[in-house]
Amino acid sequence: MYKYSIKYGILAGALSGTIMVIAFYAGYPTKGNRYLTVINLILMYAPSFLAIYSVRKVNEGEITFKNALKIGILASVIGIFIYTCFSATYYYILNPNFANKYLPDIEISLKQAGVTGAELKKQMAEWREELSAFNRTITIFFGSSILSSILGGINALVLCKKD
Repeated sequence: MYKYSIKYGILAGALSGTIMVIAFYAGYPTKGNRYLTVINLILMYAPSFLAIYSVRKVNEGEITFKNALKIGILASVIGIFIYTCFSATYYYILNPNFANKYLPDIEISLKQAGVTGAELKKQMAEWREELSAFNRTITIFFGSSILSSILGGINALVLCKKD
């Protein structure tokens, strides 16, 4: 029963991570890219749906909500875990100077907003910490886990069926 969760979770996580790495090497911006965001949202939704649907199909069209919820959330979390591994590789190895690209723009925005002196230094230090590889990786894992678990619950509600 859980083999479908593992199978689709690994597939979606690896596919999503590979797309991110390919986009980086192709020179596309990875932060704020709408197309990558839409692709990642679809790939967060897909593993739970496919896993629940596959189990329901094997069980002759029947699956309880409880089992559908377990299968959906497991598939989603596995996919996000794999994607987070790719993200960590991206932030720590492929693009370790990720923050340096965005910090000058943030500093200009803060200066235009009237922030100067010690307050500017304090806010820049906070932004530097926020854009660190560790914080980005943790944020991706927990934020995506929550979203994909909600999507898994929705899929469980839609696909559960017991006569």
